Amino acid sequence: MSSASQSIEFSWEPAEFDALVRSCLLDDGVQLALSCLPDRNARILEAGCGSGRVVKHLHDLGYRRVEGVELNQAAVSWVNRQFPELRIVSGDLLNMPYEDGCFDAVLSFGVVEHFRKGLDEPLRSLWRVLKSGGVAVVTVPSFNMLRRAGRIWKQFRQQMDPRCNAMIRRIRKKAPPPPNPEEQGPYHVYLDGGRFFEYRLRPREFEQCCRKAGFKILRSVPISHIDGFYHSFGPKLIRFENWAFYPTRTARILNATFKRISFFHNHMHACVLTKPSPSEMTPSVFVAQSN
Repeated sequence: MSSASQSIEFSWEPAEFDALVRSCLLDDGVQLALSCLPDRNARILEAGCGSGRVVKHLHDLGYRRVEGVELNQAAVSWVNRQFPELRIVSGDLLNMPYEDGCFDAVLSFGVVEHFRKGLDEPLRSLWRVLKSGGVAVVTVPSFNMLRRAGRIWKQFRQQMDPRCNAMIRRIRKKAPPPPNPEEQGPYHVYLDGGRFFEYRLRPREFEQCCRKAGFKILRSVPISHIDGFYHSFGPKLIRFENWAFYPTRTARILNATFKRISFFHNHMHACVLTKPSPSEMTPSVFVAQSN
């Protein structure tokens, strides 16, 4: 994805597409969505569908009214050439080419956190195209307990470094240290190679965003624990190959143990949402949507 309001454009190799589609079988977010979707005649949208792997997976399962919208024109063109039976169009999530309330279900996996201004606008856009009573499954990266501990440790190390300690620099009559880019936003910022990459949210932060957009939360759960374990501890314990994780026995034991602590090391946070009918909405929701 890339635009003035978003961060970076993701890329993948066409040769990886089959592996990407197979990864849906082990993807906690996709499997959660499948447990929540209406019948196979429902009209479903994946907003920010990337390579189109989830759209293809659902289509193969018999959801023939599944559609996708993706900003990356090159990806959309490739998928349209390879799989003309799939309904995938190019478009910005903030200005999707759909009428209000036209989808029975809306899915968005790891997309809304890439908007520099925060999650409010993309979540409201998902709310707009969802029918009253429809279901949405949205996931974002989790600022889990392990990541928060890592942040505290990093801040402590910085304070111990005379080059970064503001008080020491002031005593030595040097300019204050530059602002920490990880704090320059409404939520914790994760950087990749020096570029803005994504926001990572605490559970209550994501839940507040969903409610502010007008959604009612049906479920709020930590997911993608093995992914989180990989991102925290790397390939020494878990190998990642062909879009699948291969944990060692030690990693499997540790993952199963720490999963008992909610939001300890999960990579993603999923919310299953619904759009209340107009009679169920509070005045504050009407104000938020009108803005």
